[in-house]
Amino acid sequence: MVISGTYLSGNLTKLAASSSISEFVILKHFDVKVNPPKPNIIKEVLWSPPIFDWVKCNTDGAASSGKAAYGGVFTNFDSDFLGAFAINIGQCSTLNA
Repeated sequence: MVISGTYLSGNLTKLAASSSISEFVILKHFDVKVNPPKPNIIKEVLWSPPIFDWVKCNTDGAASSGKAAYGGVFTNFDSDFLGAFAINIGQCSTLNA
């Protein structure tokens, strides 16, 4: 009953499988058709240099599990690296980071 129930419910679902090898092996053992997960969306981002004789600073911040940090990179109009910084700001929200 377990094998037939797993086979029927597994092949009727539209849910995506995880990327775990052990789960893949189990599903294949029960002859369940594996639905691959949807691919991540890839978004092209183009960097443009600042105008002549200017310095550009690109910054970003992130927070996860209550820990947060932010940082930045300085470049000139020739796209030369001028410096960078990264700062741990401890406990805060994603919005504050």
